Amino acid sequence: MKHASFDIHDILHPLDLAARQQLEKIPGLQMGVKKYRSLVADRRDRAMLLSSAIRLGPRQVPDVHKLLPPICASFGIEEPELYLMSGPANAMTMGHSRTCIVIHNELLLDLPEDEIQAVLAHECGHILAEHVLYRQMSIALFSGMGSLGGKAGMVAALFSEPLKVALLDWYRKSELTADRAAVMFMGGPEELQRALFHLHGIPKWLPKEQIDYAAFASQADEFEAVMNETKLDRFLLRQIDKEMTHPNPALRLREIGRWAQSETFRQVRAIAQASGSTGTGGVDRDDCSGCGRPVRADWLFCQGCGNELRTTAGAGS
Repeated sequence: MKHASFDIHDILHPLDLAARQQLEKIPGLQMGVKKYRSLVADRRDRAMLLSSAIRLGPRQVPDVHKLLPPICASFGIEEPELYLMSGPANAMTMGHSRTCIVIHNELLLDLPEDEIQAVLAHECGHILAEHVLYRQMSIALFSGMGSLGGKAGMVAALFSEPLKVALLDWYRKSELTADRAAVMFMGGPEELQRALFHLHGIPKWLPKEQIDYAAFASQADEFEAVMNETKLDRFLLRQIDKEMTHPNPALRLREIGRWAQSETFRQVRAIAQASGSTGTGGVDRDDCSGCGRPVRADWLFCQGCGNELRTTAGAGS
């Protein structure tokens, strides 16, 4: 496996790290993980995808699938299977032993190509940060599997209320690390910021001159000020958080902007660029004549199909 030129700890969001550390202090977590892995099998989820979703590849919707391999090469991760399902604009990563990314068809309707790639880079960020197992457990809680009975109900019963709260709190904060990974691959925040705007109501036909990211990010500061004025406000804020599976969009946009402007981002990005293992969005790269996947200028052979490439590097050798 190819290794990324940066360590995941270089981009790990501190809220993600702190929440994960608190989560793992809770008694019963390891038993819950063990039972979850043994009772809620990846095989069932993959069987569902194989029978009900469309697996994308070089011959199946290649214009979407081609966006994934450059991200995986940049992050040094095995390429997950990519599936398309009918549903509202969304994407998710699932499967512990065999990882899959699932995108819903309305995502393709709502976002242009570069923003779709930013979303895929976000999902690959979860894989790079090894979020998938705990996120799968969280999703099981979101889906209310305790009311399903059988093995699913047995797993749900293992989760104490403190563990549930900690797991769902970490789930939200893990999104911030995945956002950082996407910004690192795309080379900046714009594509992911636009994607968040489009997924939260801004139509994609609206000219970018009419979009003010800083104004929206400032709403996060205002929100935090308003919700911290009294003890009642702070109580209500905790109740709001309990109902959310993701950080509020204004906070996410603010954190994305802060990360892209940080010295850490510039340093890690410079190291990754120097090694040639970070992306630039991929949509403007040449494609392999053999399989149609995007290829980098320094590759002599396609990493997807092995086809020999006529790259600049090859021409000069």
